[in-house]
Amino acid sequence: MKSWSDHPQTRLVERLKPVPAPLRAHLREGPFTFSRHDAAFDELPALREIEKAGPAPKREGLTGSARLVFWNVERLRHLDAIAGHLQDHAPDVILLSEVDRGMARTGNTDRIAMLSERLGMGYLFAVEFVELDLGDVHEQRFHAGEENTDGLHGAATLSDVALHAPALIRIERRGNWYGLDRHEPRIGSTIALLAWVKLDDEMVLMANVHLESHETPASRGEDMQNLLTMIETLAPKGRVVIGGDFNTSTGSHGERHGDPAGWAARLAAEPMRLLRPEPYEPLFSAAAALGYEWQSCNLPDQPTTRYPAGSTRPPAKIDWVFTRNLKASDVALLPAVQSDGAPASDHEGLLLTIALA
Repeated sequence: MKSWSDHPQTRLVERLKPVPAPLRAHLREGPFTFSRHDAAFDELPALREIEKAGPAPKREGLTGSARLVFWNVERLRHLDAIAGHLQDHAPDVILLSEVDRGMARTGNTDRIAMLSERLGMGYLFAVEFVELDLGDVHEQRFHAGEENTDGLHGAATLSDVALHAPALIRIERRGNWYGLDRHEPRIGSTIALLAWVKLDDEMVLMANVHLESHETPASRGEDMQNLLTMIETLAPKGRVVIGGDFNTSTGSHGERHGDPAGWAARLAAEPMRLLRPEPYEPLFSAAAALGYEWQSCNLPDQPTTRYPAGSTRPPAKIDWVFTRNLKASDVALLPAVQSDGAPASDHEGLLLTIALA
């Protein structure tokens, strides 16, 4: 029997249904089983809703081309810096992942509503995870004793152009984050947030994607295939642009962190592995099989990660744009820096122009 998560969700709301703090606390107590995650996954309305809010669109469509940004903004913690960069480049459509709402680590604020007001753009917002704790181990330590008001973490699309027929794809429902082994218990899954934008006389489907960092390349390939199959139900052989954090690390979390010395030796033997991950990540062949290309949409051999000064983490290319039946130009990276030079996110932004092919 098919689950509701096996097809795109299209329910629009003015505000996502809250997940009450007592319920989040109850889920935080365990038992941490897949069946319990599955039950919560099915019972929380926020996981299948799309919030549509903010200013009304100023334009019905675009003419000639569309300027597009994808950016994993790491909680949207440094909103001033991110907003400043976006205002400087004035994109038509902005795709963001890792956006907080009501998280202690970002002041228990509504980050997407704040950015929407700053940019004067309407937005779509969908939940990736309902957070049951304060975040990762560093955030738990730094914010010890605080509480989340909403505990939501997700993806957002902003534009002053009309966003038609929004849809939410839940890419998987493994539930591997529900537990203490990853030190960040939460309910949910990776997602894609979709909307159509009118470009000249055609409709282009724009997808905002986040794939799992802790899984294997084979698993990410399966997730990509699942995502593209569901996209195909909405836009069979159509014009599509997909921007996302695909976490193309070329290994599993266990490989990379379970044996740091072994992983370092592998990278030393294959120095371009993290900048040219295509041979190691099956998701690229899954995209190619359905007519997507990425060669013209991304800067070759340029890392998209940004770490603080002194970090020993190797730079990697994990954020990508894929297009079908479109042509890309003016591809650039948006540096994730604050005015003092410190990182504004651990990812650079991806900036490009698309036009009808």
